[in-house]
Amino acid sequence: MDRDDLEAAFYGEGPFPVPWATDCPVRFDAWLALAQPSPDGPERREDLILAINEEHGVQRVLQHFRELHMTDCQPVAAGSFVAARLTLGEVVRAVLPMTNLLSLVRLAKELAEQPEPTGMEAALLGHYKSPPTSDVHDNIERREERSRHLMWFLNLLRKVIAASHPELSRTPADEPALTAAMADMLAAVALESSAARPADAPPRGVIDRRQRHPVTSVTTNRQATPAVVRSRSTIKADAAEQVFSVDCGSIGWAIVDSGIDARHPAFYDWDTAATPAQQLASRVSRAFNFVGVRGTLSADALENGLIDWSRALSYVEMELPTPQSRAVRADMPYTTPGDHHGTHVAGILGAWWPDREFRGICPRIRLYDFRVLDDTGEGDEFSIVTALQAVRHINEQAGRFVIAGVNISLSVPHDVATHSTGWTPVCVECDRLARSGVVVVAAAGNAGFSGAMRTLGADYRSISISDPGNAESVITVGSTHRSNPHRHGVSYFSSRGPTGDGRPKPDLLAPGEDIDGPIPGGGISAMHGTSQAAAHVSGAAAMLLARNRELLGRPERVKQVLCSTATDLARERDFQGHGLVDVLRAMQSV
Repeated sequence: MDRDDLEAAFYGEGPFPVPWATDCPVRFDAWLALAQPSPDGPERREDLILAINEEHGVQRVLQHFRELHMTDCQPVAAGSFVAARLTLGEVVRAVLPMTNLLSLVRLAKELAEQPEPTGMEAALLGHYKSPPTSDVHDNIERREERSRHLMWFLNLLRKVIAASHPELSRTPADEPALTAAMADMLAAVALESSAARPADAPPRGVIDRRQRHPVTSVTTNRQATPAVVRSRSTIKADAAEQVFSVDCGSIGWAIVDSGIDARHPAFYDWDTAATPAQQLASRVSRAFNFVGVRGTLSADALENGLIDWSRALSYVEMELPTPQSRAVRADMPYTTPGDHHGTHVAGILGAWWPDREFRGICPRIRLYDFRVLDDTGEGDEFSIVTALQAVRHINEQAGRFVIAGVNISLSVPHDVATHSTGWTPVCVECDRLARSGVVVVAAAGNAGFSGAMRTLGADYRSISISDPGNAESVITVGSTHRSNPHRHGVSYFSSRGPTGDGRPKPDLLAPGEDIDGPIPGGGISAMHGTSQAAAHVSGAAAMLLARNRELLGRPERVKQVLCSTATDLARERDFQGHGLVDVLRAMQSV
């Protein structure tokens, strides 16, 4: 189908798009893909991605497909997304009832089931009057609006059916057959499934209409353009890699988070000289589980109640599912992390997956997995402190910087009235680690904006930097847009300074909005937050160390170089810090 023809039906022909286009859960690219005729028969299957509302969960959608016996679509869930190969009929029958188009589809189904197609034809021409509903806010204006919305939807669907079934639209005489085909498709809509019923409002308050339906959007599966590739160019990591021939294969970086899925293809080395690319050894060098560390350690690991790391490390090290595993205890088997966060953050820093053309900032970096959050994403400050101590111990025992940097994409809420800013246990331990020569990168936090999603005059928060971002020696990172930072500036959720004791924070900005990254189980998903932004700066610091080995052990100098060469986005200092990290300019300055 010609793109211009569909644009006229989807967006309208006026200077401004029709209001229903911007709110349509099936995006324009999905309609365009479904409108193409099938070369192999009447049923063209298109690879689509359904974004699932986390309040409903992917299992509800998968169960809906099973109830309808839709095994041919091969649905696969990854994070909050379901990928499925769907026909146009399946989208109308099974997917649209799970979106905010439910009430409209129900009305169209009632028209399609009428004995004569007069109601359908009237709606296509805009002569159909929508009946009143039980909504207390329903009035004549709403009913007229609903009728216009129905006309827009039916005409769009009719045009897509005509394009995907050219045998039905060759001559004007085929118009009745085309209308009948659309009526048959709408009559088959599945409204009986539990997934097609919107969530009920809670006992108190009103449910957000965006939370009422399981599927929030339907788009094409664009595997060739992951967002992390765009964010690499935003901080000029791709240019720096080519200009300076940077190889981070000798740099080790710890991810203090919920864990890295060491079995994920994105964390292996690859032989790209072979066709197809051959998978080599894993780049996850070691893995430690510090969740509930007090219960894990036995008396043998303590010296009068004090952790003796020379003995205690073996109690928390997991045996990796790779040949290079160094664990010595069989009672600490490797487990795939249940929470996505750590794997996602590690992937932004160091993923490499040639089959998906997916590259993190440092695609050959060595990764160290320090788990401090459990499978629900919860942990405690003591676990983080002990993990940071273990990093220092590993470096001291090796006599070199086996782990050159640490990424802490965590947020520990700080109450300025109960503790001096920057002097909480986790902040103190971060400062100690930095003084030992390790670069420490921390997320600023996601508490910069609270309340309703509009400016009311009192919803932006100052003093919103969380720990360990309050530590003076760490590189505290806020978030900006993944590809247009100069236009969009600082992300609304990004925490801002100054700190409670008046120090300027954050230090830098990096892309943190809708960043693609690997998730446990071999998939890829998009997430956003200052956690994702921090991983970009960890990558920038690792590239700087790989190019300039004399900076190893000098985290204060690394921080100074990155801050002094950042790109000013012309925002407030307390919002943007020194600006957007610029890897190329940082390398050129040394």
